[in-house]
Amino acid sequence: MSTTHDTEQQFSKTTLFCPTCEHASPIEGDWIMDDALHRERLLCPRCGAIVVDQPST
Repeated sequence: MSTTHDTEQQFSKTTLFCPTCEHASPIEGDWIMDDALHRERLLCPRCGAIVVDQPST
C-alpha cells in the first residue's frame, strides 16, 4: 500500500504554480515567455500573473 498523496503523484518538482489562480503546469508547459526589459518572466496563460521574474543571463 502506497503512502504517497495524490498531489505528489500528479506534480513533479519542475511543476510551477500560479499564485493568483493556482494554474499548474511543467516549466516547459503552457507558460507565456516575456523577456522584455532584460528580464525573463513566465506569465500565467489563464490570468496573466507573473509566475517567474528574474534578470536575463
